Amino acid sequence: MSTETEMKLALPVEAIRDRLNRDPEFLLAARFWYCDIRFFVGDDPYFMRIENGRVDHFQNGTQGFDPYTINIGGPEEVWKRMLERKPKPFYHDWFAASVQHGFTFGGDLESAYAYYYAIRRINAIMREAVIEARAV
Repeated sequence: MSTETEMKLALPVEAIRDRLNRDPEFLLAARFWYCDIRFFVGDDPYFMRIENGRVDHFQNGTQGFDPYTINIGGPEEVWKRMLERKPKPFYHDWFAASVQHGFTFGGDLESAYAYYYAIRRINAIMREAVIEARAV
């Protein structure tokens, strides 16, 4: 057993929201998209609302009833490996992790696949924001 206590992973929601709304690749890929995404990091829920291709709201926690269109998440240990600077194969992408590492990528898959590049940009921006937050 390790005597060191590992820090719990917390997504910097404001930094992620702001970065996505300034990211030209995301804005182009997400144009015309309306979607509610539920992320879960271990037992911690996060909810992102995208309206007309912009992140309108991103929060940690729940308000009791938070509807979602797409569901992405899994064990915290998998998230930590996915959010490394250079993730190993099958940790580089949420869909790949869902096939190999017990990660969940579900919900309205028609919408998810139609906007898959936007979803990949969310993943990339999350990685950048988490790495920057760790450095502070």
